[in-house]
Amino acid sequence: MQGDYLTRHLREMAPHRALLRAVECRFMGRVPLTHPVLDVGCGDGHFASVAFTEPIDIGLDPMDRDLVEAAARRPAVYHDVVKGSATGMPFPDGAFATVVSNCVIEHIPDVDATLSEISRVLRPGGIFATTLPSEHYPEYLLGATLARRAGLPKVGAAYGAFFNRISHHEHVDPPDVWIARLAAVGLDVTEHAYYFSPSAHRVFDMAHYIGVPSLISKRLTGNWVIHPLQARLLERWYRRYYEEPLPDEGAYQFVQCVKRA
Repeated sequence: MQGDYLTRHLREMAPHRALLRAVECRFMGRVPLTHPVLDVGCGDGHFASVAFTEPIDIGLDPMDRDLVEAAARRPAVYHDVVKGSATGMPFPDGAFATVVSNCVIEHIPDVDATLSEISRVLRPGGIFATTLPSEHYPEYLLGATLARRAGLPKVGAAYGAFFNRISHHEHVDPPDVWIARLAAVGLDVTEHAYYFSPSAHRVFDMAHYIGVPSLISKRLTGNWVIHPLQARLLERWYRRYYEEPLPDEGAYQFVQCVKRA
């Protein structure tokens, strides 16, 4: 593990994203990386640069701008970056021993084609690990929670639906749905864990609003954080949620699978 994931994310990321990504690093950072490794939906490479202690063989993403940034990171995060779609990957069958994907496949409409492609490019016995929002994502948001407590369940449901829409979530499903989808393409789940308790998710929601100055800073200067004091103040607040025990049910879920022989 590369030090403290929370501290580093708070120094470099938006307030809401920093807490979520720091927690996700604790899961993805312990996935055994047997090479060659593929990162599906690698984006700009920031997450992999923090989560993993060694370069990933290939980062796949459809966005040119993100791939340019991922390729330019130093020290190198990927040996190579490839432009392509997760529903039709430009790799031969069984090309990889490990596939990772952090909060990506829930955004892809044709999730069955995506999972089929992940299984195809993964060799038998290989590992696939991913993080995803759970079925509780909309209901655990602060706005949805406050509306329900005020006796306005329809408003709460509308708030959750709104956040799903602006987050571009195509699939916010419970574990049994994902387990069935994965099994259908030959991927057997070996580990499942919820993370992000209702309290943590309410903080995540609130951070979208208190993070508006950081958004302005990003657009004006290219940096989310202008002064280290911003990170120190947020760390005092976030630390308990970063270190909280895993909840029985959470707003997000980690899934690790092995490809059937």
